[in-house]
Amino acid sequence: MQINLIVSVMIGVSFLAIFQKEAAPISPTKIPVEVWCGGDDMLTRGVCYALEDAFASSADFALSDGHPPGILVVTIPTNVDWKEKGKRTRVFYTVEFTTADDKMLRTRKGKCWNDDFARCVNQIVKQARIEARKLHTEH
Repeated sequence: MQINLIVSVMIGVSFLAIFQKEAAPISPTKIPVEVWCGGDDMLTRGVCYALEDAFASSADFALSDGHPPGILVVTIPTNVDWKEKGKRTRVFYTVEFTTADDKMLRTRKGKCWNDDFARCVNQIVKQARIEARKLHTEH
């Protein structure tokens, strides 16, 4: 009786494993990315932390360190600029996209409100996808 139960469980687990393997979507290889932050004020750190979180949860990217080949380095080189507008603060950023061997791909500027870093981050991640395609077609 125990042998039949063990065999039944093993068969069930085998079928489950096969089903899950076939049902699981095949994910493409994620692009390694590093986020560097040259600024040290609260607004700049806020953008950088939000950017790291966005890349960490992205289907296209994986946070990395150590400069492996093919990595995209996304840098906010200095403190972001800002301007008070009523009760809100407008944040202006510059971001640089480079390769592991410090080849400059592009520099972009953007803006968002301090209470909506997601807008800045979405702009940067969108541009990172474009730069990553260039990175992998050049090498």
